[in-house]
Amino acid sequence: MSFLVKDKNFYKVLFSITLPIAAQNFITFTVSLADSLMLGKVGEIALSGANLANQLFFILMIVTFGVTSAAMVFASQYWGKDDVYSMKRVITIMLRLAAVISVIASALAICIPETVMSWYSDDPDVIEAGASYLRIIGWAYPFYSLTNAMASVLRSAHIVKISIVIYLSSLIVNVSLNWILIFGNLGAPVMGVRGAALATAVARCVEFIILLIYLAFFEKKIHYTFKDLFVPVKDYLGAFVKTGAPVVLNEAVWSIGTSVLSMIIGHISTEFVSANSIANIIWQCVWVVVSGMGNATSVVIGNAIGKGENKELVLNKAKTIVLLAAIMGILSAVTLIIIRGPVINFYEVSAETKALAYDLIVSYAVIIVFQAMSVQYIVGIFRGGGDTKTAAVVDVFFLWTVAIPLGAFTGLILGWAPPFVYLMLRSDELFKNIVGFLRLKSGKWIRDITVHSLENS
Repeated sequence: MSFLVKDKNFYKVLFSITLPIAAQNFITFTVSLADSLMLGKVGEIALSGANLANQLFFILMIVTFGVTSAAMVFASQYWGKDDVYSMKRVITIMLRLAAVISVIASALAICIPETVMSWYSDDPDVIEAGASYLRIIGWAYPFYSLTNAMASVLRSAHIVKISIVIYLSSLIVNVSLNWILIFGNLGAPVMGVRGAALATAVARCVEFIILLIYLAFFEKKIHYTFKDLFVPVKDYLGAFVKTGAPVVLNEAVWSIGTSVLSMIIGHISTEFVSANSIANIIWQCVWVVVSGMGNATSVVIGNAIGKGENKELVLNKAKTIVLLAAIMGILSAVTLIIIRGPVINFYEVSAETKALAYDLIVSYAVIIVFQAMSVQYIVGIFRGGGDTKTAAVVDVFFLWTVAIPLGAFTGLILGWAPPFVYLMLRSDELFKNIVGFLRLKSGKWIRDITVHSLENS
């Protein structure tokens, strides 16, 4: 394996970014796990309602991630060039877009929650539970989007520890309020699914406040201020749209497609929804590191191109990362199989749902090996390298042309068992890896997409 990078600093930087992001992801996952476990004690209707209601948040999260990823493509390369002036302009574009998108999502959640829920379920009880959740959580969407976008783009400058502080604080607030509000402890009213929504909404506000305090008093590398929100950015907008639009469109179309997968699952059975909710939580236990590495890869590749490193070295770094991801994917699959039993037994759901979740994890384990590599290709290497169009096409084409049709056909028409339906719903991951590998070898994804800084003009 002559392509393996020998420079120890490469691994040090890669994992110094990966591990804090993984820690942040794990904290976020723990919040989801706490919500799931506590709502599971309320009942399957509450669990399914909240899970399906969060599909709107999932779309918001992914679209926000798209806007942030677009900004990080530029920010990472600008940071490699020591061009903070241009980096701040890109952050301004990102925050403005995140604000608009989150307000739209809030309007849907607050104004037409029953309509949103009807997209995912025919069960009137599930729709009612989910709608009550959306009416409350919708108010917190803007706080989430702005906090997540800013905390994420700071990674381009290797600022990662503040994310842990933000989300650890959020975890403490969310879990504590869940315990109080869902079950009516400490004299509070028993709010059930509405209590879970209120707890999460308060936690999102806490995240936002901590971020503002950090930016105002502690952040010393970028020095982004409130005034920067209002600076002219038209000279950067064209380049951002050209390179960033495919990323945003990619995440928007991909999130809608993934939401369609949830619709298919929701229309098969409520038991499948509950079992998939449990399996997804277990999957997140191991996904946090893989996902963290994908984000770190984007920064490492972007910084390398921004610094002007030669093409062969950048290519070798990318190949090394994919190999590491393959190993990580196999280890993740084994871990899923090992921990599925103990985690599933925490849930107070029917024996049928537990058995279904137990079998479903095997399908998750198969798929995660491919996912571990595909996230490096799409989120890390191609986006970090500036080849956002290829990343977009690879990510959404097979989802819509292969996974969704196969999943709908085998699940809704043929009536296959859920574990096999899930394999069909994620069959696009295999094709992503084939195309991703071929594109990686070509080296055509390595592009410097930064524009000249206005500071020197």
